[in-house]
Amino acid sequence: MTGLSIEKLTGHCSIQDLGRPGKQHLGFSAGGAADEYGFLSANQLVGNEANMAAIEIMLGQVSFKALSDCKIALTGADCLAELNGQALKHWQLHALRAGDVLTLKQPSSGIYTYLAVTGGIDSQSWLGSRSQTLNEQALGFGQPALQAGSIIPLTSQCFPDSVAEPPTIHSASAPEAFYQHPKLTLRFMPRSNWYAMTTKKQQDFLGQQYSISADSNRMGYRLQGQPISLSLEEKQGLSKPVCFGTIQLPDNGCPIVLMKERQTIGGYPTLGTVMQTDLFRLCQMRPGEKVAFTPISVEQAQGQLLSFYRRFSL
Repeated sequence: MTGLSIEKLTGHCSIQDLGRPGKQHLGFSAGGAADEYGFLSANQLVGNEANMAAIEIMLGQVSFKALSDCKIALTGADCLAELNGQALKHWQLHALRAGDVLTLKQPSSGIYTYLAVTGGIDSQSWLGSRSQTLNEQALGFGQPALQAGSIIPLTSQCFPDSVAEPPTIHSASAPEAFYQHPKLTLRFMPRSNWYAMTTKKQQDFLGQQYSISADSNRMGYRLQGQPISLSLEEKQGLSKPVCFGTIQLPDNGCPIVLMKERQTIGGYPTLGTVMQTDLFRLCQMRPGEKVAFTPISVEQAQGQLLSFYRRFSL
């Protein structure tokens, strides 16, 4: 038998790739890795193509047993990994032998850890993606939810003959330069509801630090702060499609930033859209940590995203 066996699982983990863009009109979330920087870095380390599926682990507390030889890399939140009881370095390439046990503890900071395997994961694909999302799993689409005892299938290329030198992405400075703690400024592109607001309300929104609510997840990050109340004129607009990073302002006046497993349409006023690279940082922040907002142009956001994807040859 080949693959990885989940021996113990206290937290939550799922199989993710870059999701299923272009399928939202069918009523399904795009899904995909919450932190694309961690996901793409893991695939880069093991020599995979960028969109090969990897394991996304939320808050650690999981152990895997290698059922066959393979090569792996761990990125994202540092779960103080151990291989057969010995400390294993993060952001580096490692070889596992059949029978090895990889244990991940709860990280002291961050949320999502990525485990990539050379050759990728050979799980069920649905609508062109192997990504697992809670709503679609409830409907029986794609790979069944991972749990203790699950066998994660690997491709036949899981263990090449030689171990290549890890790329420079594994150096400690790479993740530290990308992630921002304990406060993150979210750059957003304003939309019509923003321009309908009074200058005073815009200043109130931009001038405060919001705390991340414990009621945040892969669907949306709820923020706590001084409420912003909109008039009927400022709430103008009908229900409309939403996207990754949409800032909704519900009736309680506290914003919600929509994430990878968002709904496809929404009726709340939308103040703008957070640029994607900041969303990859946001998903690694925990309840109680602080965020603020600042507006940018569409051209600035596009330039940042193009520069980000060039790192990974996308």
